[in-house]
Order: sequence, then C-alpha cells, then structure tokens
Amino acid sequence: MESSLKKLVEISNYYGSDPEYVIAGGGNTSFKNEKHLWIKASGTSMATITESGFVKMDRSALQKISEKTYSEDPLKRESEIKLELHNCIVEDTGLRPSVETSLHNLINSAFVVHTHPTWVNALMCAKNSSEETAKLFGTEALVIEYTDPGYILFKLVEKKITEYVSEFGKDPVIIFLENHGVFVSADTIEEIKSIYRDIDKKIKSKIDFAVPSINPIGSNLTELTESLANSKGLKAKAFNCDLIQHFVKDEDTFKLVGIAFSPDNIVYCKAHYLFSGSDSAKLLQDYESFEKKHGYYPKVIGIKKLGLICLEENEKSLNTVYEVFLDMMKISYATKSFGGPRFMTARQIEFIDNWEVENYRRKIAKT
Repeated sequence: MESSLKKLVEISNYYGSDPEYVIAGGGNTSFKNEKHLWIKASGTSMATITESGFVKMDRSALQKISEKTYSEDPLKRESEIKLELHNCIVEDTGLRPSVETSLHNLINSAFVVHTHPTWVNALMCAKNSSEETAKLFGTEALVIEYTDPGYILFKLVEKKITEYVSEFGKDPVIIFLENHGVFVSADTIEEIKSIYRDIDKKIKSKIDFAVPSINPIGSNLTELTESLANSKGLKAKAFNCDLIQHFVKDEDTFKLVGIAFSPDNIVYCKAHYLFSGSDSAKLLQDYESFEKKHGYYPKVIGIKKLGLICLEENEKSLNTVYEVFLDMMKISYATKSFGGPRFMTARQIEFIDNWEVENYRRKIAKT
C-alpha cells in the first residue's frame, strides 16, 4: 500500500507541475483498492502534494451515494452530497475530499488522473468537439456532454459508463468532459503516461498552425496599471506577449476570450472580462460599468493594442489569474481547428459562481 501511495504522489506531481495539464488547484488524482480510495483533497496543488494531501475514503460507503435520493434544488443537493462525502472519510484530517470523489470510485482501474490539459480543452471547448473527438478516438474514448459538476455529472458519467460497458464489453480508459477536461485510468502510472501521450499526439496532429508566442514583450501600461491599483486598492500587473497582442488588437477579437470556457476559468478569473482603451479616465469608467453590470470587478482587462492588466487581492492569486487566462487564450486560438470556441452558458456560469464547493476552492487558492 505504501508503494502505491508513493506512485500516486509521483503521478500527481508529474502532471501537476506541468502547466499544460494543471494550473493552480485544478485536476485531481486517486488510487483505490477493493476497500478504500485515496483522493486528492479539494484545492490542494497536484504539483506539491504529498501523501498527507490525500483523503482516505470508504468505497462501500461511497457506493451508497449512488443509491440515495437527494433534493431537487441544486445548491441544497450539493450541500447534502458534501455531507455524504464527509461521512465516507475513514481518517478525518480536516481535509475535504474532491467533489469528484464518487466519479473516481466509479472507475475500476487502480489509478485515475483527471486533468484539464490545454490541448484537450482546445478540443473539448470547441463547437465541433463531439464530431472531432469521434474522428480522432473512435470508440477508444467516452465523451460526456457538459453538465453541472458534482452529483449531476457523477450520475451522467455513471449512466454513460454502464452503456459503454454494455456495448463494448470493457471499461473506458479515457473519459472526455466537454468544457472541462479528461479522466485517464489504468492500473499503473506508466500506462497512465502512455495514454496521455497518445491523447496529446492525436489532438496536436489536427492543430496545423503555431499558437503565437507567450514570451514576454514590452508594453507601456505602467501608468494605467498604477492608476487602477491605487484607485481600487487591488494588486495590478501588466502582461504582454504575441498571443496577448493577437487578442487585444480589437474588441471583436477579444470577444473570443470574453466569456469563460470552463469551471476553472470562473473559479480563478470569474466569467467575464473587460476590453478597454488606453485612456485612463475611460478605463475607470468602463471598470465601474463592468462592476455594476456583473457584480464583481474585472480580474482581466484587455487594453487595445497594448496588453493585459490583471487585478487581484494579492500577488499569488494575481499570477494565478494570468496563468489561467493565458491558458484560456491558447485554448481559444487552437479551437480554430475544431470549429471555433464554445463558451459556457449563462445558466452554467451561474451554477459555478454560486456553488459553495468552487467558492471553497477559490478561497484555498488565494491562501
């Protein structure tokens, strides 16, 4: 058992330290035997997790979650599930198990690695994701249409896995989630890596253009950045690179990254982003209008032809905002190969924004 947990830490650190697979507290991993499942704690970084960062769960107790009935009210239901998951903990260390614990328990393989890879989401956040995935992977992979994370997603995946096993006589080792990411499962971490390499190779083979460079380039945004920071009492930092320049050239192009693609975008950057010009007074006016419309300040502001300004409460979370949004820009650019971007809907965004689980993850990320 000790050896298996070390392997779990190893594979978690391996993908968690690669920003093309995991950013901030995104993604989760697990190992299971017949009786127990060890799952990454919610909000914990895969890049630095140790054995103490996993929560030990009772698999027979987890199985009973599938057999029970819960409230029809989404937020009340998720609160009930949170309590149920807590009651399945074998050794309570004060950590909260990932909300996707029940989904991990569905999968028979010993190891499960769930990530949000840039190139996978270039496919999963595209308008033609289902058709293009079928062309690339055939019956090798199961594709799940976007649904609210948590219990509803768990029940949908449970149904789809049952149908897949009935049709093909085996478990799916690849489960793609639209506007979310991918689950890869196997009995060894070597197999996990092999499957991920194959996924990466197949998707990249269909992206026949280079994404603009993310190497930093200069831009004169000092005055605007300082003005925002001083007037709003927030940390502010300017960023610029070729990829940013592509999206800030005009308002129409910025709209291609104007709304969130995935729950991670909402957790770390919120769901909407501001585009403005270089006039300080006009920028502050646009800022106030944005805050009045959406109920929160813009964490990302595209400044026409000059670059990005990111805003947050502290330096750590500010850099996370930039990393997540930079990934979002890469995804948007690459969706050109699969029909263009597919944003989350207003109803989907509302669920994530009001979900206590994601607000907890957001809080953990800030600290």
